Amino acid sequence: MREVVQSSQVLTKVNIVVDIFSTSILLEALAPTKLSTVSGYKSVKELNIIHFAYTPNVLKPSLEETTKDAISGKNLRLGSYLLKYVVSASTHPLLKTNTAFGYLMLASPLLYIIVKALVRGDSVTAVNEVITKYHHVVIEELKKETLKDFYTALRKASIRHLGEYFGKIPSVNVEDTSVLENFSLWEALRDSMYSDLVSHEIVSGFKRVLEVHNNLLKERPTPKKLLDSITSVHTKTLSSNLDTLVLKSRNFNSALLLKYLSTLRTSISSEVWERIDNYIRENELNPGSTSDVVAAGLALYQVSTYVNQDVERSAT
Repeated sequence: MREVVQSSQVLTKVNIVVDIFSTSILLEALAPTKLSTVSGYKSVKELNIIHFAYTPNVLKPSLEETTKDAISGKNLRLGSYLLKYVVSASTHPLLKTNTAFGYLMLASPLLYIIVKALVRGDSVTAVNEVITKYHHVVIEELKKETLKDFYTALRKASIRHLGEYFGKIPSVNVEDTSVLENFSLWEALRDSMYSDLVSHEIVSGFKRVLEVHNNLLKERPTPKKLLDSITSVHTKTLSSNLDTLVLKSRNFNSALLLKYLSTLRTSISSEVWERIDNYIRENELNPGSTSDVVAAGLALYQVSTYVNQDVERSAT
């Protein structure tokens, strides 16, 4: 009977963790006054907050599939989850665009690790330590997966700035797709890590994602102040890194400009910042890679908060 109760408790935690990962991308988008990305009521390029309002429901089936694989002991299938998401997003009548490809690339491996730890009975009160401890599992799983589903997802999503690799990894537009069976997803991510922020996070152990988690955990903002805290950590992350979505979709100077402008945030008035933001939006520069990292770090922070609150309730 005790095992049944414990199993039920674990499944409850897993379901809540899935909800957290599903909604964190929307919370990140709701954060106000971020530089030239979907930010509250402000849009950028063809994306607006309405798109992100529908994203959690479209994202959730891929996250649930990740969870099922982790619970049943199956391999991590990142390309498959991404393909499932892309098909759903592109056919959803109220979405029909990509809002979460980069985020899901981060969220699925992180969720896989956390669920694995929960099922094994490991403590996840220190989520950052769990991610670091089990990062090698993600590496081993990605080494088992070929490029086939990942490249199919990229092509269906029409992400023009992704899929061009240096060295031996074939282009996403390769004519003979049979060659994709000869390369692992790990190899593609490893070879692109210095030109793609999301790939770098997966390969290097989610260092920036964990920085976002740690900054939010240190601050512990109230629900009323959470969105402003997300904005602050977004600015801090962008000021420390070149956003590779801007770098690859536009150019190096544009990415460098956003990084530099973010360092000025605390030293200029809100009126001046508004003008800068409007100018950058008019030029359609979207630091989406930064937003992906922040949303993933936010998800980990919310998992930490939920798990620790649950521990406190159990102790009373």
